[in-house]
Amino acid sequence: MDADIARNTTLSLGWSYQQNNTANPTWGGLPSLFSDGSRTHYHRSTNTSANWTGYETESRKVFATLTHDWDNGWSFRLNGTHGEQSFNDTLLYVMGNPDVNTGADTTGWGSKDRGERSLDSYDAYASGPFELLGRQHQLMAGASYSRQHNDTESRDGPLESSQMGIFSNSWDGSVAEPTWGDWYRNADDIVRQKSAYTAARLSIADPLALIVGVRYTRYSTSGSSGEMGKYNLTPYGGVVYDITDSLSGYASYTSIFAPQTKRTTSGAWLSPVTGKNYETGLKADWADGRLTTNFAIFRIEQEHAAEAISGGFVNGSSEQAYRETDGAVSKGAEFEVNGAVTDNLQLTFSATRYVARDNSGRFNSYAPQTQLKLFTRYRVPVLEALTLGGGVNWQNRVFKDVTGPDGDTQRLYQGSYPLVDLFARYQLTKQLAIQGNISNLFDREYYAYLDDSAVYGEPRNLSVSLSYQF
Repeated sequence: MDADIARNTTLSLGWSYQQNNTANPTWGGLPSLFSDGSRTHYHRSTNTSANWTGYETESRKVFATLTHDWDNGWSFRLNGTHGEQSFNDTLLYVMGNPDVNTGADTTGWGSKDRGERSLDSYDAYASGPFELLGRQHQLMAGASYSRQHNDTESRDGPLESSQMGIFSNSWDGSVAEPTWGDWYRNADDIVRQKSAYTAARLSIADPLALIVGVRYTRYSTSGSSGEMGKYNLTPYGGVVYDITDSLSGYASYTSIFAPQTKRTTSGAWLSPVTGKNYETGLKADWADGRLTTNFAIFRIEQEHAAEAISGGFVNGSSEQAYRETDGAVSKGAEFEVNGAVTDNLQLTFSATRYVARDNSGRFNSYAPQTQLKLFTRYRVPVLEALTLGGGVNWQNRVFKDVTGPDGDTQRLYQGSYPLVDLFARYQLTKQLAIQGNISNLFDREYYAYLDDSAVYGEPRNLSVSLSYQF
């Protein structure tokens, strides 16, 4: 609800509630290797969940925004949010390497988890123009605060291979529920973050603008996940030069300080990511701004960046565990075209290529280092109520190193693949429209996640929706 409580002051209030109940959810995925070290290839319909598994979440949030605009161009905004989330789950993780002929010898790990998470966050800032040395500039300054409380507990239920039975494409989840252990505390901690920041865009000359800023952050954790306190002063700066009316060059530098919400296997929070980010590029607009292009070269240096631990979970619960990487460096280039090719045809194309390594080798090796994306939308001239569109996303081959059945490191590959999507939208009336979408048009089979367990990406699927605007 929005209300103009004064001539230049607006108050916005909101509330949201969401409840999810998932029957037979998967935890982890399908075993990636047989006991002889060969790759598995289960049907996409094979589900590792048991008949007694389930996942329930309930989320509540209230939020408010106060905005005031002065006649001199300055504005002030105050945001506040209080959110609460509770969850309750019973999950099964299929472990081990099944026999290639019989499907025997897998084990299972059951986990019951429950808990609550609350978050309070506030942010206030002001922005507007000012004059200096006869030129117009922009200034922004603000502060923020957040407090998160996590309170969760778990209980475990291991399953021996004799209880799991045969794991194969015919697995139907008919496995007996394990004998559960006692409840134990998984997390009872508080995470706080305070920051103050300011930034200015300075018009040095008609074709030249300088952007400078700084942010001060204090971050702390306390409770069962350990005590940690960090503070950091993060400067950043950039320069933009208008080469012509339609072409600009830019360069920027940013210091990195990013607190993380990921934990180790013992439950300790990972340290905030620190580092540096460099970027330079060219931006251009064509056809009176209807079509834009952007080319950039970047380099990102990071310490303490998170990387998932294969088969690792926090305190034996269902929460994925992570480790801190050392000396992660990503460098690459990206190109993007976006806008109207004709009055009826819209086009978006992007290409990204980067290389990422840390002191132990490839960094996050399952993330694609080359991606191509093309999407078009065409409004049919003879039938203006009809819009057709589609696109393709392509990524290069990726890999993941896992520990094989014999204890040696084994490299698993996911080959390069494209995904094609199509849509059609028809405007029935000024307010009512119907749209159909086809995702993964050619039913490409691929892994969305690959580790000691594998998770298939979505098969071809169709959705139809009605939308009404009023």
